[in-house]
Amino acid sequence: MTMKAVFAGSFDPPTSGHIDIIRRASPIFAELRIVVGHNLLKQPLLSLEKRMDMLRRLVEADGLPNVTIDSWDGLIAEYARVEGCGVLVRSVRSMADIPYEQTMSSFNRRMEEGLETLIMFSRPEFADISSSAVRELLAWKRLPPGIVPDLVQKELELSLGPLLQS
Repeated sequence: MTMKAVFAGSFDPPTSGHIDIIRRASPIFAELRIVVGHNLLKQPLLSLEKRMDMLRRLVEADGLPNVTIDSWDGLIAEYARVEGCGVLVRSVRSMADIPYEQTMSSFNRRMEEGLETLIMFSRPEFADISSSAVRELLAWKRLPPGIVPDLVQKELELSLGPLLQS
């Protein structure tokens, strides 16, 4: 059976943790769709087009031919159904993330019977990285090394001006 999976998020901005999950999930599936969504509860730092472009360039640089970048403005379970994807890839940074992911997995299965969730744990070096934390640091023009890929750092500096390495 050919398995297609979805790794969805706002990716605002894409972090080193996101890219690590993409690299690790890619060989598990015949096709991995990275779906950039719009979080109704957050004002985006970067445009949808910019986030998708950065992800495309990162995936291309890593030589991941089975990974595609897409966007969706709706429930991810509906995207999975429309696109024929049977698995949602989710990343957790710590045990504190598990209850939320368990609830979301249950709701997604209620919406789309048979839709499974694969939980991937962040590597320890990425466990404290979140897009929200990155945006907060960027508000202070700070960004410790390794938090985002170099390509993303360069794009952020083009958009926001020079960033201080902390």
